[in-house]
Amino acid sequence: MILLTTQIDWLETIFFIIGGFGLFIYGIKLTGDSLKLLAGNKLKKVIEKTTDTPLKGIFMGVFITVILQTSSGTTALTISLVRAGLMTLPQAVGIILGANIGTTVTSFLIGLNIAAISLPMIGVGAMAYFFLNIKKYKRLGAAILGFGLIFYGLDLMGTTLKVFLDFELFANVFVRVSDLPILGVLVGAVFTFLIQSSTGVIGILQSLYETGGIPLVGAIAIILGSNIGTTITAFIASIGGSVAAKRTALIHIIFNVLGSVLFLIVIVPYSMFILFLQDTFLGGEPAAMTLSFAHIFFNVFNTIVMYFLIKQLVSFSKRAIRGEDTDDLVSVDSLQQSLLHDSPPLALEGAKKVILTMGDIVLTMFADSVKYSFENDKKLLEKGRSLEEIVDTLDQKTHDYLVKISQDDLDDRLAHLQSSYVDAIRDFERIADHAQNLFDFFEYRHENKQSLSEEAVQGLEELYALATDTLQTMYDAFRHNDKEKAYRVIKLEDEIDEMVRTQRRKFVQRTKKPDAQTDDELFVDILSNVERIGDHSENIALNIIHERYYHDV
Repeated sequence: MILLTTQIDWLETIFFIIGGFGLFIYGIKLTGDSLKLLAGNKLKKVIEKTTDTPLKGIFMGVFITVILQTSSGTTALTISLVRAGLMTLPQAVGIILGANIGTTVTSFLIGLNIAAISLPMIGVGAMAYFFLNIKKYKRLGAAILGFGLIFYGLDLMGTTLKVFLDFELFANVFVRVSDLPILGVLVGAVFTFLIQSSTGVIGILQSLYETGGIPLVGAIAIILGSNIGTTITAFIASIGGSVAAKRTALIHIIFNVLGSVLFLIVIVPYSMFILFLQDTFLGGEPAAMTLSFAHIFFNVFNTIVMYFLIKQLVSFSKRAIRGEDTDDLVSVDSLQQSLLHDSPPLALEGAKKVILTMGDIVLTMFADSVKYSFENDKKLLEKGRSLEEIVDTLDQKTHDYLVKISQDDLDDRLAHLQSSYVDAIRDFERIADHAQNLFDFFEYRHENKQSLSEEAVQGLEELYALATDTLQTMYDAFRHNDKEKAYRVIKLEDEIDEMVRTQRRKFVQRTKKPDAQTDDELFVDILSNVERIGDHSENIALNIIHERYYHDV
C-alpha cells in the first residue's frame, strides 16, 4: 500500500502556480519590449556578431545556460528576443541547441539559486524604473525587472510543483516504469512539465540510481522524457508572439522529441555504453555521475546531428506554421562587399535593390496603418511593429554599405546616385516612422474606444487615398528613374498640403460647435504625420528630377 508522506494545500498550490505563470509571461513581454526600446539596433548588432552562424549560436546557448543554470530560462530569453524582433529564427535555433548542452553542465557545477538572483533583480529593476528620471536608465530598470520576473516566475512554479515529489507515489512510479522505456519517456516528460526543471527530475533519478532503486535503462528513458518536458517552456513563451517566435518553439519541440525517439530506439545498446563508462571511470558502482554521462552524451550527440539539419528544421517550421515571414524581408545579399572597390556601379545597383525592398515594406506599413485606423486588428499592429524594425535594420546596413563605396571611382552621375540613395533610405525610414506613429495614435484611440466623427472619417479617407497614390507614384518613379512620375509626386504633395490645411480648418470649426464631438482627439497629429509622409516622398522625387545632387545640410 502506498502512503502519502505530505499533505498538500491545493488552493495555495493552485494560486502559486497561476501567479508564477503570470509573472513568467509578463516578464517575457517586459524584457523584450524594454530591450527593444533600450538597445534596438545596437543590441541586434551584438547578437548578430555573436550568433551570425549556427555554430556561434550553439556556443552562446551553452554559455548562457551555464551561467543561468537553466535551459528553460535561456529558451524563454531567446524567444523574448525573437518576439522583440532582435533575433532571427536561424539565430534562435543555434542558441536553443546550445542550451540543451549547457543544461547538462549542472551535474558538475553548483547550481545558481535563481530565486536569490531574481528577487534582487526585481527590486533593483523596479526602483530604477520608478525613481530614475533618465529614460535610458528607466528602460534598463524595466529590462532588469523583466529578467527577474522571468526567473522568479519559473522558480515559483517549479518550487510549488516540486511538493508532489515528496509523495512516495512518485518514487514508486519511477521504479515501476523502468521495464517499459516508452512509459518511462512519458513519465519523464510529464514530471518535467510539472516541476519545470529537467535538472530536478534528474536529481531524483540520481538518488534512486545510487541506491539501486531503478535500473539504468529506466533512468535513461526518464531522462529522454525530461528533455521533451522542457519544451513546454518554449511553447508557453511563444504564446501570443510573432510567427517567428512560434516557429522557434516548434523547432525546439521537434529537436528534443526527435532526439528522444532516436535514443529510445537504441536505448539498450546506449545503456550498455553508459555501463562501460561506469565500469571504466567509476569503479563499476552505480553513481550520480553515471546519469550525468548519459545526459551529456545524449544532448551532445543530438545537437551534432541536428546541427546539420538546421535548414531542414527551419524549412519545416515555415510549412507547419503559416504566416508572413518578416525575417525573409531582411535580405541584404545584394550588398556584396567585394563590389565596393572592384565595381562601384554594381555596388550601387545592389544597394538600390535593398532600397526597393525598403520601399515595398514602407508601402505595406502605410496600407496596414490605414486599415488599422478604421479596424482594431491587433495582427496589423503587431505586423507593423515588426516591419518597422526591419526597415531600421535595412536602413542601417544599406547606409553603412553606401558610405563605403569608393568615391575615387565615381563620376558625377554615380556620385549623385550614391548621395541620392543615402537620402532615399533616410526618407523611407522616416516614412516608416510616421506610419508607426499612425499605428500608435489609433492604438490609443481603439484602447479608449474613441471613434472619429463622420466628417473626420470622410476627410481622413480622402487624405489617405491621396497619400497612398503619392507613395505608389514615388516608388514607381524611384524604381524606374521616371522623371515624369517624379514631377507628378511634387504635384500630389502640394495637394496633400492643401487637403491637410482644409482638414485642420474643418477640425477647428467642429470644435467651436456647441455639440462638438471630443472624440477627434489626436486628429491634428494624424494629419501632420500624413503631411510629413508626403514631404519625404517629395524629397525622393526631387533627387530623381535633379541632374545633379543638391542637399541643404
